[in-house]
Amino acid sequence: MANCVNNSIYDSLAFCPGQTVLPGVRKNTYYIPKRDIVKWPILPETASDMKELAVYQGSFELAAEAKFKRIDFALNKGRINYEPQGEKPSRTFLNKGSFKHPYNDEGAAGFARQANADDFVFVTQQRDGKFRVLGNEMFETDVKVSGDTGEGTTGDVGTTIDVEVTDVCPAPFYVGTLVTEDGDIDCSGTKTETDEGSES
Repeated sequence: MANCVNNSIYDSLAFCPGQTVLPGVRKNTYYIPKRDIVKWPILPETASDMKELAVYQGSFELAAEAKFKRIDFALNKGRINYEPQGEKPSRTFLNKGSFKHPYNDEGAAGFARQANADDFVFVTQQRDGKFRVLGNEMFETDVKVSGDTGEGTTGDVGTTIDVEVTDVCPAPFYVGTLVTEDGDIDCSGTKTETDEGSES
């Protein structure tokens, strides 16, 4: 008989009545091409606590001069969601993000042209302050960018960035350091630059 490693460390999923659950994500996402990542944080195979199974250990280590770039969102125009895909025992998660940038200009079109055939990692802060990751070493990240000039005087103009990637974990949490063009961000739960300003 095979020696099986059992990862069953289930715990209760409790909810406190009267507690507010904030939906949505904050005002931006950070992204980087995977080729600029020289060392990845580790998603644990086993853990002593159920929560640890969904949290990356360590930080992204980047190539010299490489930094995560920022994409700002239109107000209330960002979200992350996930769903299971495939059949047991090969079932995985399809992690998705949809982000709306307010402009439909040369910069947005230039990003769309490059991203059409590139592979990325996105790190986005939830409204509760926790960071989630879309992208991993195993599977390619599919980014589809669409734009709209709007119409009339009140049309909805902007650039929509839709992200999809297969993963073994639903949009893993990130508590390491994020090296960005805005400076280093401590994603472990202390106050960061992304805590300030408008939210999405």
